[in-house]
Amino acid sequence: MAKADLHVHSKFSNHPSEWFLQRIGASECYTDPEYIYQTAKKRGMSFVTITDHNSIDGALQMKEKHPEDFFIGMEATTYFPEDECKIHVLIYGLNESEFSDIQKYRTNIYDLRDYLKEKNLAHSVAHGIYSVNGKLIFDHLEKLILLFDIFEGINGGRNKLNNQPWAYALRNLTPVHIEKLANKHDIEPFSSTPWIKGFTGGSDDHAGLFMGQTYTNAEAQNIFGFLDNIRNKQSTCEGRYSNYQSLAFTIYKIAFEFSKTKSDKFSQSFVSQLTEHLFESSTKGLKNSLKLKTYKTFKGRGNGKSTIQEMYWDLFDNITKNKEVPIEDKLDEFYDRLALISDEFSKIMLTSLENNLYQGDFHGLLKNISSSIPGIFLAIPFLSTLKHFYQSKNVANNINRQLGIETPKKSKKILWFTDTLTYMNGVSMTVRKIGWLSYLKGKDLNIVTSMPGETLNHEFPPNVINLPYFYEFKLPHYEHYLLRVPSFLQAIKKLYTYEPDEIYISTPGPVGLFGIIVARLLNAKSVCVFHTDFTKQAHEIIDDSSLENLIENYLKWFNSLVDEVQVPTNEYINILELRGYDTSKMILFRRGIDTLQFSHKKSGKKILRDRYNLPEGITLIYAGRISKDKNLEFLIETYNNIHIIYPDLNLIIAGDGPDLNSLK
Repeated sequence: MAKADLHVHSKFSNHPSEWFLQRIGASECYTDPEYIYQTAKKRGMSFVTITDHNSIDGALQMKEKHPEDFFIGMEATTYFPEDECKIHVLIYGLNESEFSDIQKYRTNIYDLRDYLKEKNLAHSVAHGIYSVNGKLIFDHLEKLILLFDIFEGINGGRNKLNNQPWAYALRNLTPVHIEKLANKHDIEPFSSTPWIKGFTGGSDDHAGLFMGQTYTNAEAQNIFGFLDNIRNKQSTCEGRYSNYQSLAFTIYKIAFEFSKTKSDKFSQSFVSQLTEHLFESSTKGLKNSLKLKTYKTFKGRGNGKSTIQEMYWDLFDNITKNKEVPIEDKLDEFYDRLALISDEFSKIMLTSLENNLYQGDFHGLLKNISSSIPGIFLAIPFLSTLKHFYQSKNVANNINRQLGIETPKKSKKILWFTDTLTYMNGVSMTVRKIGWLSYLKGKDLNIVTSMPGETLNHEFPPNVINLPYFYEFKLPHYEHYLLRVPSFLQAIKKLYTYEPDEIYISTPGPVGLFGIIVARLLNAKSVCVFHTDFTKQAHEIIDDSSLENLIENYLKWFNSLVDEVQVPTNEYINILELRGYDTSKMILFRRGIDTLQFSHKKSGKKILRDRYNLPEGITLIYAGRISKDKNLEFLIETYNNIHIIYPDLNLIIAGDGPDLNSLK
C-alpha cells in the first residue's frame, strides 16, 4: 500500500485570497520544498508532491532532485462563470505544457473540467463545502457532484464538521440522485458511473506543521500506478482532522515566517518570540537568551504584573525544554499556558472594575483596562478560527437533506448555561430538575455552570459540565451570591467538541454571557429563559431608580443577543412588551408537575399534616426564595387576616434567602 500527502504548500505558493493570509497581509507560504520532501518521507509517505496555488515552481525544483518518488502537483483556483464562485481543484502528474494550458482554462470551471477529462489528468476537488470567497451555495455543490468524480474525503486543514457530512453524501449517491441533478442543472456527468466517487486525503498544510498526517492510500508500486488508482476511484483517505487550535497556531507560524522577511513590529513582539521558540528547532541564541532574562527578572515580585511575567517565563522555559515533544502535544500545552496568561490579564481588568469604580478612580480604571488588552489579543486568533470552522455549519448539517440522502437519526444536542446551580432558588431547582430528567431519559443535554469542584456531589445530575473560573465577585445587595467568570480559552476548549445544536441560557451573569458567545462562535441557536425579572426585584430590594434603569437596559441588551426568549406566561410577555422589550421572538416556557412528588389526593394531605403537626383544614404553601422582592409581607398579612375568619387555615413557607432570619 502506497501513500502520499496530496495537499501541501511550499514557499512558492502564491495565495493572497486565503482568509488567514489576508489577516496578516502575507501572500506566500514559507515552507521550504526540500523540508516538505524530507518531512513527508520521515512520516511514511511513499510518494511526495507539492500543491501550490496556481504555481508549479517548487514542484519542478523537487521533481528534478527526486524524480523517483516525487510528482508534480498544483492547486488550481477556478470559477463558476455564472457568479464567480471560487473552487480549488488539486491536479496531479501534470507537465509544464499542461500547466500552461490549465492556467488558461481555470478561469472557467466547465472548461477546466473538460480539459482534465480530455488529458486524463488525476485530480481531486479540494475542501468541498468550504466557501473560498463566500459565494458557495447548495447549487454549486450539486454541480460539483456532476462535474467531478474525485473529491477530498479528508482535508487536514478543516475539522470533522467540514469533512464528514460532505464525504457521507458523496459516498451515498445513487443513479437516481445523479439523474435528478443532471436534469436540474443540464450538466453532463464526468463518467459513466458518476454516483461512485473516489477520494483523496491531504493535510492542506500552509505552515509545515502537519505534513504527512493526512494522506491518500492506494495499491501501487510506482507513481504511475498511484495516479492511476486515483483516476480509477481506487484510493482512500486517512489521517487527522484539524481543530480551531491548530489552525490558530498555523496563523501564528505563517505570521512568524512572514516577519522574518520583513522589518515590522510583529518580529519584535511577544507573540513572535513565543512562536520562534515554539516552531524553531535550533537552540536559542544569545539575543533571545537576553530577551528571556528580561522576563525572568520580574519573577516573584508579588504583584499582578510580576505574576504575568513569571507565567511568561514559565511558558518560554517549557517550550525550550520540550523541543522533541510531538507538535500536537506541544501545541496543546502551549494553548493551556496561553489561556492562563490571558486569564491573568482579564483578572487585572475585572479587579480594577470592582475596586476603581467603587473608589471613583477612573484614571486607574482606564490604566488597568489598557494593560489588560494583550490578554484579549492572545485569545482573538482562537476565537476567529473557531468561528471560521463553524460558519459553514448550516451547509454541513443540511447537505444530505438537500440531496435527499437519508442519514442516521441523531438527537438534538443542547448545552444549558446557568450562573446558579447550588443556591436554593427557582432557577437552580428548575435547571437541576431539567438536568436530572434529561440524564434519566437519555437526552443529549448538558448543564454548563462554573463553581468549585468540591461543590459537585450526588445531588447534582451527572451531566453537569463545570467550567474552570479565574475570578469571582459578589453583587451589591446580593452578597450571598457569588458570580464566577469562566476561564475563556479553557472553557472553549472544554465545550467546542460537544457541537451543540441549541444553547439555552438561564441567567444573564458571566456564565450566561459566555453561553451567548459560545452560541455565536459555534453557530448554534441561542435561547434565553426569562426566569427572573431582575428589574422588578431590584425595585423591591434597593429602591434606586438609576440602578433599576441600568439593570433594565442591560437585560434588554442581553435578550436582544439571542434568537429566542422563553417567558413563563403570556401575561408576562405583555408586561415586557409595555416596558419596551422585543417580544417578536418570545414564546412560552412551559412547565410541568411531577405527579410522583406532588399530589392533591387525601393521602398526600395526611402526610403533610403529620410531618408538620398541622390541624385539619386547608394548607397554603409558599416555596421559593425568602426575599423582599417576593412580597412575603403581603402574603403573611393576608394570611393573618383570613386566619381570623378561618382558623383551620394553615401556611407553610419553604425556602431560603437573605431575609430568612427577619421572617422567622
